[in-house]
Amino acid sequence: MGCSPEKKGNMQTDSLHRDLAPLFEPDAVVVVGASNDRNKWGYSTFKSLLDHFEGELHPVNLHAPEILGRKAYSRVIDVPGAVDLAVIVIPPEGVAGVMEDCVSKGVRAAVIITAGFAEVGPKGKALQDEVVRVARKGGIRLVGPNCMGMWSAARNLTAFMFPMRITDGPLALISQGGNIGGALVADATARGVGFRHYVSCGCTADIQIEDYIEYMGEDETVKVIMVYIEGLGDGNRFVRKVSRVTRKKPVVALKPGKTDAAARAISSHSGALSGQDALYEAAFRRAGVLRVDSSTELLDVAIGLLTQPLPAGRRVVITTPGGSYGVMCAEACALRGLEVIPLPERAMAAFNAMFPERWSHGNPVDPAGDRDFVQYLKAPEIVLQCPEVDALIFMGFGTFSGISSVFAGGKGGPGLRRWVGRLADRKEMAGAMLEALDSGDPDGIRKVIRPVVEWIFAQMMPGRAKGTEDFMDSVTEALTDPQMLKSSLYDHLKAFFRAVVTGDDSGLEAVRLFDLMDPVPGAIVRRLTKKYQKPVITTTFTEGNTRLSEASHFPYPNSDRASNVLAKLLEYREYLDGAGVRV
Repeated sequence: MGCSPEKKGNMQTDSLHRDLAPLFEPDAVVVVGASNDRNKWGYSTFKSLLDHFEGELHPVNLHAPEILGRKAYSRVIDVPGAVDLAVIVIPPEGVAGVMEDCVSKGVRAAVIITAGFAEVGPKGKALQDEVVRVARKGGIRLVGPNCMGMWSAARNLTAFMFPMRITDGPLALISQGGNIGGALVADATARGVGFRHYVSCGCTADIQIEDYIEYMGEDETVKVIMVYIEGLGDGNRFVRKVSRVTRKKPVVALKPGKTDAAARAISSHSGALSGQDALYEAAFRRAGVLRVDSSTELLDVAIGLLTQPLPAGRRVVITTPGGSYGVMCAEACALRGLEVIPLPERAMAAFNAMFPERWSHGNPVDPAGDRDFVQYLKAPEIVLQCPEVDALIFMGFGTFSGISSVFAGGKGGPGLRRWVGRLADRKEMAGAMLEALDSGDPDGIRKVIRPVVEWIFAQMMPGRAKGTEDFMDSVTEALTDPQMLKSSLYDHLKAFFRAVVTGDDSGLEAVRLFDLMDPVPGAIVRRLTKKYQKPVITTTFTEGNTRLSEASHFPYPNSDRASNVLAKLLEYREYLDGAGVRV
């Protein structure tokens, strides 16, 4: 029993975009079951749309003349004008009748949040079959039933059964589970990543998972597709459709069901037929889908695919400011089939000249307590220049060796105040710098940023600035990347120079040294990945939550997660190579 996915698609897929456009890009939406009662899902669903949706919105309620200040209509057919999408939040027994009205009205898509269909047994399955029959009669495409709703950034369509904070971005998510989908959205938001589309697809009585993937595969704003799957109806159809997508963009799937206990839980939850796990594993491999084992890994891998180039091979070098962390990272890499190679001779020679004699003299590269952070920040480029290296894991990023924490204890304060003191007497120079930053001229901006970079690193290594000119040039280049020109660094610099010009002491105090330093490491990594087209996976030592930086760089909380992401990037590269896709 249960709401197993349909065995085959309901309509020809040549017109898939035309079929699903009213779902993802509606101009007019009705909420059937909209309510003024805060204790009902019809209230929160309508309120969510009312607060965000950018098109026409109408409540439908049999009894209330008005819902949250909007005129309500007794039936869908009473709503004036065309309706693209109906969101249905009423008891299951009434859904088929509402669907008849939707057919008469010419509605083109529906999201059925209502539960109580095939997942509850034969009676519910009969109700679901009738709803699908009526919808097919009118060419209406269905999401659900038994789902939590959907989001589409194209119209700021927040058709959720409860309020959910979600922002536009390059990810897409399709989830057969409502709660896990909501948790993934919350986790992604906390990490600083947004979604172009999110669908809680529930029982998939009509539109199948592979149909959503196909639609999102054609959306150029979607860069990575994430999927939570409990069961598929037609594995061959899934492979056929999804393999066309994975040649263009990655699809990452979380599919529980490796144990009998999980398979039984799936049946009772969504009613999907989980089937033999080996069959799913084979289908994913044929389709080029990257399978993961947890929701954390799902988002880790998606962000890695979003932010990193694919490695050409499995040869890895690790840099670490802590020897034991390097040991654990090396083991994590080896367990995933990555090769922690002997350090190339040219890198060995460079590090012998840079680091104290006690450094590790191998891979992982450990400066053994050297506090010259500039030398450590220079190390990645030396490694990436070696043709023997396919990828780098750069450890101790963020809160351990991140520049902010070095100065958070107060070292940065006096230095900044001394700088402020000098500049306060040179308002004309500050004004010229401010004018250059506001001009948008790359050459003018570089002339401002270069002395700022020199000053920042002078605070990090007093008296040790010799021989760093090339590094200063590369950091200046990194900070004047078009994306970095939009970063908070420039907001802080402008505020600082403006305060100098106006003599605003409070403004001078508001700009802290480590505000200027924070974007620097991420900008360096961004420059390196673009220049060498090799992944630079970074880690912190804190196990704490991290966010996507302004440089579109994401540090992972530990080496286990970082090495796993790198292994998945390699898996996708090997799939593309095998499919004859040029990377």
